[in-house]
Amino acid sequence: MLISEKYKFIFIHIHKNAGISIKHALRPFAVEKWQPFAIGQWQWRVHKRLKKKGFPSPFFEPHPFHGHIKASEMIDALGFDAFNSFFSFAVVRNPWDWQVSLYKYMLKRETHYQHEFIKSLGSFENYIKWRCENEVRYQKDFIYSEDNRLLVDFVGRYENLNADFNQICSRIGVSTSLPKLNVSDGRPYRHYYTEETKELVGKVFEPDVKILDYTF
Repeated sequence: MLISEKYKFIFIHIHKNAGISIKHALRPFAVEKWQPFAIGQWQWRVHKRLKKKGFPSPFFEPHPFHGHIKASEMIDALGFDAFNSFFSFAVVRNPWDWQVSLYKYMLKRETHYQHEFIKSLGSFENYIKWRCENEVRYQKDFIYSEDNRLLVDFVGRYENLNADFNQICSRIGVSTSLPKLNVSDGRPYRHYYTEETKELVGKVFEPDVKILDYTF
């Protein structure tokens, strides 16, 4: 995640959706270091309340929470009104493409805590079967409430990244370019799937497929 008081934005970072590139581009516009007298009264009250409860304060750091915090968790920590005073956004991705990107990332990154396990599975097909049976995580959970209410102001699409990022920059009033960082190279995601694994992802990740409006 990334938060800026000056430009009033909050970026919710969903895994493997160009988040590293977006944070790199927008970090110069985020809060670096503040003093109490430089912020408004409500920010100071939120800061003191969070510190009292053991939470980090978003008004002193651009990355006050863990990197992949959900919008619902930020609302719980900051309060609904404080969260809504920011322009919040995230980027989502085709669920089938998302799984290919996650797999390639964990397989390539030797320091990833699941690298050896993913490597031991031996194939993308085995990875999909394991993922769908043991560790299902939805993109929608980062930006929707439990009753499927959208919690952020703007949802960009990885497939339309440059145009959507330009919209974000226009909305928050900054000018910057989006670097290509942490990009997975290789074949298009469709080439990784058999008919069986295609149907499996479609069934298990149906909540994402439906609410984010994707097809294979």
